[in-house]
Amino acid sequence: MILVQISDTHIDEPGTLVYGHFDTARALAKTVEVINTMDPGPDLVLHTGDIASHGSVPRYEAFRDIADLLTAPLALMPGNHDDRDALRQVFGGTPWLPVTDDFLHYVIEEHEVRIICCDSVIAGAVPGEMCGERLAWLDQCLGQAPERPTIVALHHPPFYSGMTGSSAKGLRSGGEELDALLRRHSQVVRLIAGHVHRPISTAFGGTVAFSGPTTCYPFGLDTGPERLLNISHEPPAIAVHLWLPDASPAGPGLVSHTLPIGDWDEPITLLKAGVKVLAT
Repeated sequence: MILVQISDTHIDEPGTLVYGHFDTARALAKTVEVINTMDPGPDLVLHTGDIASHGSVPRYEAFRDIADLLTAPLALMPGNHDDRDALRQVFGGTPWLPVTDDFLHYVIEEHEVRIICCDSVIAGAVPGEMCGERLAWLDQCLGQAPERPTIVALHHPPFYSGMTGSSAKGLRSGGEELDALLRRHSQVVRLIAGHVHRPISTAFGGTVAFSGPTTCYPFGLDTGPERLLNISHEPPAIAVHLWLPDASPAGPGLVSHTLPIGDWDEPITLLKAGVKVLAT
């Protein structure tokens, strides 16, 4: 299984530059182009939230116009910049977002790895939470298939990043409870999130927690005493999660890569089918 994770696309009204600098629609179009050229292509593209810069029907329609060009299936989750009502109106009840409930979370069952998409949003707030109701739903979902390898996805990472502002920590509450819950379910091979506009990984809940990169403007890795939150000019990126039968000597597992998005020179091939192509 190949899962591509995109996150924090922050699509704005057509023709608008976010922060006066960033053409997030063009960045998403380039991302779609890169994903469509993957060989083999992904089984699924999962968006881990902040689809729009500010959630609205026109912005989601603008996102859809670009994302419709994907050749792989797409699934969506809300982030703190999103609006649940507008998401339901544009995407609710479709394969992209197959629910219309108060919490927009659901389970994807049709792949080698089960994917549980959790809604961690607090309406009108930057941080998220995993309240008792959401934790109970996740616990029930995990209990239904204890033998299947599972990815748990949410927008807000439950760990500290060492950075500041919105990138310091995603969850306002429920992080300790989520950690304990995941430790009771050993089939969880990865927790994936977005929100912090950087690829970051750490141990959490007895598994590996990973925040995916953004397709638009990355935040700089600033951990100094001035507590700066800077937008850097690093390339945007996607995450590619591979379920491999021989990931380790112990057997199958999930391997995660970060793939930068940009215009590069053509690759230089060293090996083809295990045979040296370019002499050193």
